[in-house]
Amino acid sequence: MTNQSTTFDDHDPLANHILNVLEDFIDEIGARECTAHFDTVVDGKYFLKGQNLIQKPERFIEDHLVFPMLRQAFGYSLRPQPKQYAPRWPRGGGIPDFAITSIPIETAMQQDIRFFGEVKPPKKIKNAGNDMENYLNSDLDIHAVAILSDGFDWELWIRPKGESIDDLDNPVQEASLRDSLRTVRTRNMQTASYRPHKVRSNINTEAFSEFTVDTVLDAIETELNVPVNHY
Repeated sequence: MTNQSTTFDDHDPLANHILNVLEDFIDEIGARECTAHFDTVVDGKYFLKGQNLIQKPERFIEDHLVFPMLRQAFGYSLRPQPKQYAPRWPRGGGIPDFAITSIPIETAMQQDIRFFGEVKPPKKIKNAGNDMENYLNSDLDIHAVAILSDGFDWELWIRPKGESIDDLDNPVQEASLRDSLRTVRTRNMQTASYRPHKVRSNINTEAFSEFTVDTVLDAIETELNVPVNHY
């Protein structure tokens, strides 16, 4: 895993998949007539408000940005709001926002591994980190891999079985969509010129490639020494 900031060429498939997700997201912002409000969130100190979206911000970000990124760009299958995910959650430990099912449940049970994630509204990635620490400190008897996102910023966490989260250097990978969203939003501005090529060429695909299903499952096998069969 690496934190380098390299950009790839305009024809990189991951860049195109990410661009498609961002365009659909910005189009939904426009359809809800929230363009001006979203501008204040991206550029200023404001937070995304449900009264403008006519929906809770966290659910909106899940449905229109985070889950499409996970499925369409990174290649995962997932289960939102898993009531019971293998291995079973400790009693009182809460329910994660999603579980990654690219590792079959039976395999996860056999290997004592949990792959899940937390979603927060934009600019609240630190809250996701706090929740994740609580999850991981509640059960040390499993391997844990987690993706955290507030839509804008992304983090990948890995915690081997039996190790305290306080003793590890997490996140192991970070990436951001902030600059890309600032460019893609001009699709909704009649006076601005929108250039998809500029977005694709500036997407940090080296960082985001560390979040894709094949890369993370390889990391599970090499860093946690856990064999996984995936779909």
